[in-house]
Formats: sequence, structure tokens, C-alpha cells
Amino acid sequence: MNYKLVAIDCDNTLIKHNGEIHSENIKAINMLLEKGIKVVIATGRNDILVKDYMDEVGFKEEIVIGCNGASIRDLKDNSVIQLNYIPKETMKKMVDICVENNIDAKIYTLEECYSLSEEGAKDELKYILTHYTKKLSLNLEYKYEKDIYSLIDRKEFLKMVILEEDREKILNIQNKFRELEEINAVISAKTCLDVMRKNVSKGNALKDYASMLGIEKEEIVAIGDSENDLEMLNFAGFSVAMGNAEDFIKEACDMTTLTNDEAGVAFAIYKIFNNA
Repeated sequence: MNYKLVAIDCDNTLIKHNGEIHSENIKAINMLLEKGIKVVIATGRNDILVKDYMDEVGFKEEIVIGCNGASIRDLKDNSVIQLNYIPKETMKKMVDICVENNIDAKIYTLEECYSLSEEGAKDELKYILTHYTKKLSLNLEYKYEKDIYSLIDRKEFLKMVILEEDREKILNIQNKFRELEEINAVISAKTCLDVMRKNVSKGNALKDYASMLGIEKEEIVAIGDSENDLEMLNFAGFSVAMGNAEDFIKEACDMTTLTNDEAGVAFAIYKIFNNA
């Protein structure tokens, strides 16, 4: 198959467990770029939080599907391709669920993060990525504002994130969010729940981006490891699960590669494109 676009998840896919990119992944991606094949990063993070990685790889274009599909932007010139904000009344309902269940959460604009609690108004990466050795040069503004409902009236938000070590608790709150028909709630890491507008996903964003490029789904390869990658993997013409992915992700994919620490992205790219 003549594949024209490769979509790659970031955490636990492109990068190793210590937050560094394996050198083989850099080589493999550059091989694709030299062949004229488009590569897009699809992440649950706000897009700016992957720019350092894209600079390290050496992308000519830095197209990122961010916030689990709520944003598409070219970080080379900060040009916005697509944004999907959560409706304000829906966001207020989401906050209500958090308050009723004594759950802290963070809500994100394109450039800022607001915590529902003053204590929680800290850099999110300190909670999720404590094992990462790579220090990012670009980050978000992390803030707290007491009147969160007034804030929602004034700002536009792309997603909510809930961090919870208790797996049963995070699954329970996910089910409560799913009772709201206006949103999509997915697990992006074992301790992390991401909540976006209904029909917002990496898969739908990839579909939209490919359509802009005139690329058919059969011409797309997608690589990922988590539940928030599933729609993207199902949409692509050829899907690759990381070796560190959960079994239900592997079962949904056409191929399982090595783990993220073993340069599984590079292994998949070489296998697919050397045989193409």
C-alpha cells in the first residue's frame, strides 16, 4: 500500500518512559519525511507540550493533533487549523460532577490550565510525568480562580483532565461523565481521564486533517498505546499497537510492535515502509 500519512501518539508511544525520544525513532521519522510522507503527532497533551520533541526530530512542518483531537495546529507558525471548544453550559455540568463527587480537575484553554482547587493549581506534568528526565522549554500557564463558573463564561476550554491514582475511582468518574451526552471521556493514561466535547477524538481529528490533505483513510498508518488512541487506530488504514499497550488495544490493531523503550515506532515504520 502507498501510505501517505502517519499519525503517532506521544506519551508511551513516540517517547520512552523517561520522556526521551529513542534515537531510532528520530531516524525512522526522518526517513518518512525524506520520502515526502506526512507525519502528524496526535496527543492528549496541549500541543505546545510536544513542540520540543518535534524540534528535536527536525520536522519541517509541526502539525499536532492536540487535546485528544480538540485542536489541530502547526506549531512552526502557530497557525490554527481546527479548534473544538466545549460548550460553556456543558463545561459547567462537568464542573458540577467534580464538585458533587469531591474530585479535583484541571480545565484547559489552548495556552492555559486552571485547577478547580487552589492546591491543585500546579504544573500537571509534575503529577503525570514525574519519571520524565526531559525538561520542556515550553509549558502552559497554571492558574487558580475561585469563581470557576464566571471563568467559564469568559474563557473557551478544550478539555478537562482528572488525575487519580485509584483506578476504580477514575473508572467510576468516567462512567459519571459518560452520562452527559454532550461529551467524550477517555482514559489517556492509567491515572488520567481526559474529557472533551462530544465527537472530539484523535480519530475524528485525523479524519479531518487527512481530508484537508486529500488523503484517504486507506493511505494512513496510526500508532498508539491507549484508549484515547483507539478511534484513531480504528480509523486508519493500517493500525499499530505498541508492545506496552493494553491487550484490548493490541487486539484492535493490524500489528503489534516493540515497546516504547525499545523504539517500537521505528520498528513499525521500518517493517511497514520497507515492505511497502
